[in-house]
Amino acid sequence: MKETLQYFIQSGFSMIVMYLFYSLLLKKETCFTCNRVFLLSSLLFSALVPFTYRLFQSNIISEQYYAMLEPIITGPDMQATPNNEFNPETMLLWIYLTGVLINIVRILIQVFRMVVLAQRYGIRRQDGVNVVFTDKKVANYSFFNIVFLNKSEENEENIKRIITHEKAHINQKHFIDLIIIELMTTVFWFNPVVWFYRRSLIAVHEYLADEYVLSQGVEKASYQNLLISRSFGLPVYAFTNYFNQSLIKRRFIMMSKTKSGNRGLFKLLLALPLVFLIIFTISCSDTTEKQPAHISEKAPPPPPPPDDNSIKKDSVTSNIFNLVEEMPEFPGGDAERIKYLKNNLNYPEVARKNGIEGRVFVTFVVEKDGSLSNVKILRGIGGGCDEEAVRVIENMPKWKPGKQKGRNVRVQFNMPIVFKLNTANKSAG
Repeated sequence: MKETLQYFIQSGFSMIVMYLFYSLLLKKETCFTCNRVFLLSSLLFSALVPFTYRLFQSNIISEQYYAMLEPIITGPDMQATPNNEFNPETMLLWIYLTGVLINIVRILIQVFRMVVLAQRYGIRRQDGVNVVFTDKKVANYSFFNIVFLNKSEENEENIKRIITHEKAHINQKHFIDLIIIELMTTVFWFNPVVWFYRRSLIAVHEYLADEYVLSQGVEKASYQNLLISRSFGLPVYAFTNYFNQSLIKRRFIMMSKTKSGNRGLFKLLLALPLVFLIIFTISCSDTTEKQPAHISEKAPPPPPPPDDNSIKKDSVTSNIFNLVEEMPEFPGGDAERIKYLKNNLNYPEVARKNGIEGRVFVTFVVEKDGSLSNVKILRGIGGGCDEEAVRVIENMPKWKPGKQKGRNVRVQFNMPIVFKLNTANKSAG
């Protein structure tokens, strides 16, 4: 869950920075193709950039660092207690998946409605495109290579202009952009910035279609009147390029502006340093987070290499890492590791009677297949606590193995286990 949250934070950061760049430098330019490319590429870049840190990670792990897991605290009153505590991570996961499901259902319903309309009213060929004339009171729109028009539109000249407009969407493959943006809004539905991307991309589609219509010799004033007359009071479908939008004022402004020419392309090139800055920032944050965050001043020094005699024969010649690109993980994550230890650790009777408490440091190796080997005590407290710590760790289920450069590797961990008596137990001892 922590890695997932980190991914959304990093991708969200990239989306915000790239969209601010677009709003400040590109939004008002008339290089519409450049803006379309920028919006799509910055969205895809933001979705992938959290993975780029591997390009900058060093392949050599410094010996001064070693992986220290969160300490676990156990006591006589903590044995085998069911974990009924509120888990915010689980709640957030369910909220997120609910949002994803709602968006998927929304898209499927809209696609289903358009398929039904096409089957009900039939598809005819007109002016070089596939057209479905419906009596539904919705805005005229195109979906993939089909244009949906209202039967109430009787003016042949207006029909021709509308089809010309929608033909631009079809010929320029705007439906591909819509598929990408719908997938992104489904995955990042909770991020308001992705909805700004969606709105901006649809606006750019309309600018491109308007530009195409005017390039076909259509008189600008009559075309603008058509836009105004078709822009109010009709619902629209998402996941489509629809003819009339609520951004009419901006479209009129763009129709009247002088073309940007090379200026828009130059501004687009200015985004390259920003891309490298985002990659560098995220890479640095990932590298920082990979450093061990739980090294105590009282912790023993890094353990010596495990005794090869206690390890499987096929692992003897393998390197043992302390930090790798993908660290091993207990099944279900760290929360499940803590739950397992709390439910399986027993406070030794000898230690309880003699008032022995303290921190036991255990080291072990997560093998390539996820099994644990070479479980040893680095520093113990006696009273049976050391043996109990080793027993519980040796009985752990297989972990998800660590990876370096895409290959499973052996990784060494230190784990502190705190045996703690409460006041009543100390008095009784």
